[in-house]
Amino acid sequence: MLGNTFSTAGFDRWISDVNQICGPFSAEPLEQEFSGNISKMGSSALDMSHVTIRGAQLVRGRSEIRRCVTPEFFCVFQLRGKSRVEQAGNGSILQAGDIVLVDSALPFSFTYDNESEQISLILPRTIVERTLNLSGIELGVRIPSDSHIARVANLLISGAADYDSLDEEEGAAIIDSLIMLIKPSVIRSVGQHSPSERVFLQAASFIRENIGESELSARMVANTTGTSVRGLYRAFSARSLTVSGYIKAQRLEMCADYLKRSNGKVNLTEVGYRFGFASPSAFSTSFRQHFGVTPSSFCQDRTS
Repeated sequence: MLGNTFSTAGFDRWISDVNQICGPFSAEPLEQEFSGNISKMGSSALDMSHVTIRGAQLVRGRSEIRRCVTPEFFCVFQLRGKSRVEQAGNGSILQAGDIVLVDSALPFSFTYDNESEQISLILPRTIVERTLNLSGIELGVRIPSDSHIARVANLLISGAADYDSLDEEEGAAIIDSLIMLIKPSVIRSVGQHSPSERVFLQAASFIRENIGESELSARMVANTTGTSVRGLYRAFSARSLTVSGYIKAQRLEMCADYLKRSNGKVNLTEVGYRFGFASPSAFSTSFRQHFGVTPSSFCQDRTS
């Protein structure tokens, strides 16, 4: 764990550590004296970090979003002190015991005037979207500490943090349980979404349900969801995404999830076709570019 009182070099080292652990962020020091610590915690089966920070604003803006391969969700647990989170027009002051869900595909910020301590848990986008489906997600709105949901969720995550030997199946079960637990607090009806948001949600659902179609394209999605191709592009652009990029990322993430659950005991050629890849070579090339390993190596790592 690293600690820094404010200096230009110290602040730069701290934001570099944040980028390595949590992905692309920018930050600005505030007038208050700065200090910051960040470290990985718990089992490698959970992408979780412990953060203490004072006198800074942490931002994920458009430029940082463009650098993300697959923007995930962050579930943030406020342990001590206060922080302010802003996303999607919502702003919340988090106090000890509060929880908030943010989508890293959309701009957001955390402001820390005074010393604050948090746990940040990264939730895979494919699991969040599969679990919450079209009900939509209320972003940047706190789940209050005195609610039953927040109390149980805090117990779940604090308990998980005490174990450093969880396997991937156990980690996945904890994430699934957490998402189902907070679901009543973060969903809103589709009717409350803007037209652009409704187009995106409908399109995203259609893409996931038809991911095995090798001819899946923006035109097919637009025709099926009753919007124009231009309107579809605008809806995805509002989240700093492209339709083709989203389709490709969903294919790969859903495929990797399938391989994990099958413990590598599959025919990779059949898997490629199952998730809409036109050929085994296209599947292997795309998988290696996205994950840094071939599908066969990925499976071997799960069985070794």
